[in-house]
Amino acid sequence: MVLVTSSTVSAVVSVGVICIFTLLLFLSGYVLQQQSVKNIQYALRPPDQRPGAGGGSTFQRPGRKRGPSDSDLGLAADPGIAQEDEDRHSGHEGNYAYLQLLSDPDPSNICSAILFFKQLAASETVVQDRLFMYPEEWDRMPSSKLGKTTSTALSILRTASIKYGIWLLPIDMSGTGRTPTDSRLLRQGQVQFMQYDSVLYVQTPGLLLDPTKLDDVLLSRPLPLRHNKDRVESYNNEAWIPMPLRSERDPDLPPVYLITVNSLENRRVEARTHIPNVALPGFGRIVTGPSGVKKLKKEHGPKPAYVYFEHDRDGRVKWAENSLFGTWRSQQSEVCEGLDFDDDTS
Repeated sequence: MVLVTSSTVSAVVSVGVICIFTLLLFLSGYVLQQQSVKNIQYALRPPDQRPGAGGGSTFQRPGRKRGPSDSDLGLAADPGIAQEDEDRHSGHEGNYAYLQLLSDPDPSNICSAILFFKQLAASETVVQDRLFMYPEEWDRMPSSKLGKTTSTALSILRTASIKYGIWLLPIDMSGTGRTPTDSRLLRQGQVQFMQYDSVLYVQTPGLLLDPTKLDDVLLSRPLPLRHNKDRVESYNNEAWIPMPLRSERDPDLPPVYLITVNSLENRRVEARTHIPNVALPGFGRIVTGPSGVKKLKKEHGPKPAYVYFEHDRDGRVKWAENSLFGTWRSQQSEVCEGLDFDDDTS
């Protein structure tokens, strides 16, 4: 008969307790590790693999937040499009995104895009996804080839993508055998929009005056979306005019472009592209050029949501007849502090 002393029992109990706590500590560490891995995988996951891709999400209109004051811009207060924001956007379901893209790494245009996304991030727009598309080769080009100013602008863009929630979409253009243009870039990368019901492209450079009103372009009227013979708006839409993407003929894109991409049989995709009907009262001027702003001021009309700028023959933004140039340049310099946009050696 083996006698068990009290010291032996105490030692066994102590070892048991230590083993139990060690096991619990291990399990806790494992759970935390797996959660961290999942978070990292989500952060690195491209947009077309994000949770809910291809599905819809219900947008709920938050409280309105004012952009730059109407009086500062010399425009009358915006009466809306005949309805309050809550009524106008209530019941809208869908997955939408705002898009800007560049095929040429111009530092001024890059910083203008950053400013656009910064203003969106600071607003209460209900469209939360922000996309920036560019040729993948930018990521491989050495600074000596890009130039100091351009390299700095791209570095600021990468930092801003994390800060302002921008999805950077580098598109491989090597297989096209052609010089990248905005329209070719969009053609090559449009498959990235498969998860969205519609994507709204607005041209950069430009200035966002009222981020929440930009939602009106997507949410105030029925969208064409995918062609459906049982839905008249899909093929006979009052607000949206079909405008095919002819990348081989037209290097530039319309200043405002609505893109809907759908999957077809045999791994094919269908892209439907439209421009807004500028003749439609209260709708066509939500996004406009400097001349439209000038006309709205003269008529004491509501301010637009976004103003796109024109270029001169040298490729620089026209400042003549553009009352918003100074405001844009000042805000653009804030997001890309220290850059000289007039430096020809950039």
